[in-house]
Amino acid sequence: MLKRTFALSALAAAMFSMPALAQQQGEAEAQAAAQAQMEQMQNAVITEDQLEKFVDALEDIERINDDFVEQLENIETQEQAQELQIAAQREMVEAVEDAGLTVEEYNTVAYRLQSDPEIREAVEQIREEREDNGY
Repeated sequence: MLKRTFALSALAAAMFSMPALAQQQGEAEAQAAAQAQMEQMQNAVITEDQLEKFVDALEDIERINDDFVEQLENIETQEQAQELQIAAQREMVEAVEDAGLTVEEYNTVAYRLQSDPEIREAVEQIREEREDNGY
């Protein structure tokens, strides 16, 4: 379960940020901006409220991803796959925003989830408590 959380959070974070950044700037500038963004995410303070909202969004993103994978199995062309991916990305952004986070805040938590044991434990604990309470 936790490995899947890491994979989905990393997938979503990558989908939300890097393609647009790379398109807007030259490669060297994009790399410098990405490095600065990672440093900012690494140093950001993450609140308990943000963690709760992150878990809300992540649960929706997992559902969206499962639907995407299922639909992808029936796709016949690359164009259809791209359209499906764009639609899934749009749904993921909406899920993040509906949970009360900005995409940047979501990406920050997703990034830290991969590298910060305290954040990882906090997210895991929230998810376990929700499972225990029937969420």
